[in-house]
Amino acid sequence: MYKLTDQAAEDFAGIYDYTGEAQADHYTEALEAFFDTLAEMPHIGREYPSVPSVMRVEFHRHTVFYTIRDTDILIARILHQQMNHPRHLL
Repeated sequence: MYKLTDQAAEDFAGIYDYTGEAQADHYTEALEAFFDTLAEMPHIGREYPSVPSVMRVEFHRHTVFYTIRDTDILIARILHQQMNHPRHLL
């Protein structure tokens, strides 16, 4: 199971709003399926050294930042790869 922080939910909505409806539907459905996979195999990501206990994994043109918890993963941010990640995480 996975949960989104409020910021990650805003990131997700922003991804949807940024693209056309058909593209957005396809991409966000694929992203949700990826979150399910990530929740089942949370160690496919790698540690993000700038923020202790935060993991990162790439999904197409976005980087997903998350923490592994006892019963789920908490997705902290979904940022475009060209963004300044430390600025948006710290």
